[in-house]
Amino acid sequence: MNGSLWSDEQERPAQHLRIIDMTVMLPGPYLTRLLAQYGADVIKVEALPGGDPMRQVVNTSLFELLNQGKRSIALDLKRDEGCALLREMAGEADVFIENFRDGVMERYGLGYPELSEVNPDLMYVSLRGLSGRNSVHAAHDLNFVAASGVGEWFLESGTPNYSTQFGDIVGGALAPAIKLLFHLANPARAGMHLISYMDEGFRSLYLPRAFDNFKAESVASDERKTHGIHHMLDGLSPHSRYYRCRDGQWVTLNAVQEKHWEAFCEVVDRAEWKGRREDRTLVSEVEKLFLDAPSTYWEALASNREICLFRVVPWGDHITFSQARPQLATDPFTWAGFAPNPGLTPAPGLGRDTYSVMHSMGLTNKEIGDWLQSGIAFQPDPKTP
Repeated sequence: MNGSLWSDEQERPAQHLRIIDMTVMLPGPYLTRLLAQYGADVIKVEALPGGDPMRQVVNTSLFELLNQGKRSIALDLKRDEGCALLREMAGEADVFIENFRDGVMERYGLGYPELSEVNPDLMYVSLRGLSGRNSVHAAHDLNFVAASGVGEWFLESGTPNYSTQFGDIVGGALAPAIKLLFHLANPARAGMHLISYMDEGFRSLYLPRAFDNFKAESVASDERKTHGIHHMLDGLSPHSRYYRCRDGQWVTLNAVQEKHWEAFCEVVDRAEWKGRREDRTLVSEVEKLFLDAPSTYWEALASNREICLFRVVPWGDHITFSQARPQLATDPFTWAGFAPNPGLTPAPGLGRDTYSVMHSMGLTNKEIGDWLQSGIAFQPDPKTP
């Protein structure tokens, strides 16, 4: 592609959007951080006295990751003046995002009905934890998995997977991001209240299996166990598994298609295994095969071969022999495949941008000083290290 076609707007397509970010902890800030990555002006509104509770979580750098590229204004929302200022801010915004339980924002006069009067074109996004009858309960990541209706499938291996916050990130950030971007892409869009539930969003991980299970109800009972593709991908068939190698490392074989399985059999000189792709009694023999050599051997053997085999790259290898270290150090979302944004600012201190945001709204220096002195708004002393 001709390099001249890449303009600033193409690299940062959200730069014309102003986002009021009322979210805290992980899911909502992850979503708004994505918007900042693509150029949106994200104003993080933090409630005094402490702001986002993630600031107080020790032994983690998550706050830094989730809030790069944002501005922070700190307000006392228990006072009418603080809420009034936030309503005024919403009047100039494109998107307002919050992740509190039903009724919380309405009690502050900051619900969709109130803000839509100020800004009829406002896209108001509510990130909710649990849907339906469970909506009144407090919940976090694992609870969204549990309530989703597919949580038991998440536990099938017998060992729960705690490696990441699946409910938070998939259900609470990525699923609503897709919905929001679809609406923003509509040139005739009007203001609306978009509600996204995290337990429902988590289900997207299991939608193919859930739909197959549902449709299996209409097939003959003796065919239900083999209806759908999950029985091919459940780790019990030899063609689709993790295999431990002689060096204690692992490889993945995912020869789901017959042509890939046959190619694998030829490469490892096991022609007699052809046609046994789903023969679960073969698993132990394949396990013995992989234990005969280190993972690097299998990786080299599979190179440029159509067999769908790849070594599980250890984290130490990945960060040493890839671009991971500079990406995570300078622009971490590029490591996850998002477009670079070299202009991102560091995660803001609490209230770092209170003055500049209020000044841009037309408040005078005296008015801003009065607000700061009264404690309705907060900005740290610039001399404070």
